[in-house]
Amino acid sequence: MKNVAIGILVIILASILIEPLVELLNLGRENIVLGTAITNSARSAKDRSLEYDAQRNLNAQVDEETFADYFSEAFEEAMNVTRTNSGESDTSLEFRSNDGKYNDITVTLDFQEEENRDTEQIVSTVTMEAESNYKFKTKYMKLAEDAGEDVDYMLTERRVLVLSIKN
Repeated sequence: MKNVAIGILVIILASILIEPLVELLNLGRENIVLGTAITNSARSAKDRSLEYDAQRNLNAQVDEETFADYFSEAFEEAMNVTRTNSGESDTSLEFRSNDGKYNDITVTLDFQEEENRDTEQIVSTVTMEAESNYKFKTKYMKLAEDAGEDVDYMLTERRVLVLSIKN
């Protein structure tokens, strides 16, 4: 009987020690998924949003509204989310999860244009920053969150896309 009690105690202690490690693995996976979705959405939007007239002079000028629309479309497909603030702001995009897997995600787009001194061409830089409160997956962390403890963790991913045209 003593061995059974020790076995149950070991199982309980192991679950208390292992669950936070599992949560860390889930957190790392969520960071990777969010970063990949931002990168792929930016790739999807970059070629479609360059202004055609500026490309003739090898200038990489971005139509911000078009970039935001194509970025949103690709991001929605990658993360299974829906954009909630369509048309209000082209620089701050808000997304809501369709399946409840994620909390609300806010993506901020920052567009910069500068002239390259060597080539005298316009080079555009788009900085994309996504933020969301992490939604815990394991039982103990959900219980801690429901108890009102300050266990919130903010997922943040930042990517910079440099657009230039070479002949």
